[in-house]
Amino acid sequence: MEQSTAVLLQNLALKYETESFIPSDPVSFPHRWTDKKDIEISAFTAQWMAYGKRELFLKVLNSIGTQFGKSPYTYIINRGFENYRGDISCLYRFYKKHDFFCLCDTLYNIYTVLGEKKKDMEEVLQTMLHKENITQVKTSDVINLLGKIFSDVNGIPSGSKSACKRLCMFLRWMVRKQSAVDFGIWDIVKTQDLIVPLDVHVFRQSVQLGLTKRKDASMKTALEITENLKQVFPTDPVKADFALFGYGVNA
Repeated sequence: MEQSTAVLLQNLALKYETESFIPSDPVSFPHRWTDKKDIEISAFTAQWMAYGKRELFLKVLNSIGTQFGKSPYTYIINRGFENYRGDISCLYRFYKKHDFFCLCDTLYNIYTVLGEKKKDMEEVLQTMLHKENITQVKTSDVINLLGKIFSDVNGIPSGSKSACKRLCMFLRWMVRKQSAVDFGIWDIVKTQDLIVPLDVHVFRQSVQLGLTKRKDASMKTALEITENLKQVFPTDPVKADFALFGYGVNA
């Protein structure tokens, strides 16, 4: 990697990883709450909704936030979403309101059946991975497990080919510590093992910066870009997600 590119990424990451980044980003949604379970639920809901035009899905999230009220966890445990069961009217783009029911119903199962009303989402995932004899947990392990748990929910990717952009973004929010934007409330994987959230825009910017020569926005490409970003941010490669956002804004 050219030194000029490394300096550019460092400067852009420093510029954009600030509190001013939050209001127009989907991460603003979970920032409404402070309890761990509330953050987990609202963050997972936000990543699920985060595609298309931001102003549109943020508007839908605002509506969901009104229903969540003071505690998304309480909303889930009390099954406040029950009225959406079987409702095939549109929620957002190709999501139906019943899809939101399925998302909430799966979250309910995580915190009640799998978590026995004692564990948070991270603890549930750790327990399940331990039962599979996975001790050195990788980001891909967590993504694959989330894909299995939410297999009946429209919009949750599964399989190794997808870049799983939104799940990678969710894990960035949960894992990265000492950030003005991300929460850093999970220890399930190490920050250095996170994968850059890769969508079409980040892919194009990465190609322009010489971070990949691959032709598709796949998981293999995301992993290649992440490895190259470790040249700049060895212990925190997805810090460059802010830089790539900034590069797109300034390009």
